[in-house]
Amino acid sequence: MGYGIQRFIGPVDPNLICGICSAVLEDAVLTPCGHTFCLCCITTWLGRPSTDTCPECRSNVSMENVKPVLSLRNLINGFDVECDYNDRGCKVIIKLDRLKGHLETCGYVPIECAGCNSTISRFELAAHQIRCEAIANSVRDDEGESDTSIRLGNIRFSHTLNSADISELISKIASLEFQVKTLKRDLQITESKNRVLEREYRKTKEELQQKRSELIELNSDYDPDYEYGYTPQSIAKLSFLIARYLLKKPSYIDRDKIFSAVRRCYDKYARCGSEFEHDVHMLLATAFASNWFTESYKTTIHYWLQSVVRYRQIVTSSSKYQSLVK
Repeated sequence: MGYGIQRFIGPVDPNLICGICSAVLEDAVLTPCGHTFCLCCITTWLGRPSTDTCPECRSNVSMENVKPVLSLRNLINGFDVECDYNDRGCKVIIKLDRLKGHLETCGYVPIECAGCNSTISRFELAAHQIRCEAIANSVRDDEGESDTSIRLGNIRFSHTLNSADISELISKIASLEFQVKTLKRDLQITESKNRVLEREYRKTKEELQQKRSELIELNSDYDPDYEYGYTPQSIAKLSFLIARYLLKKPSYIDRDKIFSAVRRCYDKYARCGSEFEHDVHMLLATAFASNWFTESYKTTIHYWLQSVVRYRQIVTSSSKYQSLVK
């Protein structure tokens, strides 16, 4: 069986859900037909009489063809989960692969008192045993026997100690055990909080680095006050700016403003009869190849490109005709 979805912190990708038990994959395995299941689930499924098909697509499957998916197992083991005893009060959030170790020391594990058979949390056991009437009666009964000593837990006391001394020792031991378990629980909670703070710190650091990079680029490459498209020199500068960030426009650059600058370059220099016509052609080709503009903008740029190409063909044909006439 897989892991219950409700115990995970945050949403779980539907691709990580077992098709048999509808829980998060535990010990994920892959069938030849490409479906993933929990190892226990697919083993149980294929172990039924006359069953040798995939539960999803009914393709032929055997346990010999089922392979473990280590990447998925590692991914799921890195997810944050709540303790199994969250409903009993444990607030620890821990990585799935560390959950087993936590449960061995969790103070909220239910334990049955050996004296009165009542079920209590592990961290409450010591204090409960001090007050437990069943244990106290057992101690008094042992004092009346002819045995030379009595045993409480793993400790044997000589009858040379009176009842008050034994009760005091038991109380001290129980108090120390309770303090140790409380400290362990507090440490686990603190570690969980530290992991959350560490993730937030890393995320904030990455965001600050991204903003810093954008500010550096803003100061070095893009000048929002520069009059792009008003001078011939700005054509190449604008083309280089788009080419440098071809597939991802920096967030600080206004798309509409850049498109207007491209329009000005086209209107002013596409048919000026000089070498700037080639610069405009290069700018339009770069802008069309980029991911900076919407589909409507790209349609307009494509029209400008076709217009430039036709104009250059007409000019070339006219030049050839004039040379023939001469």
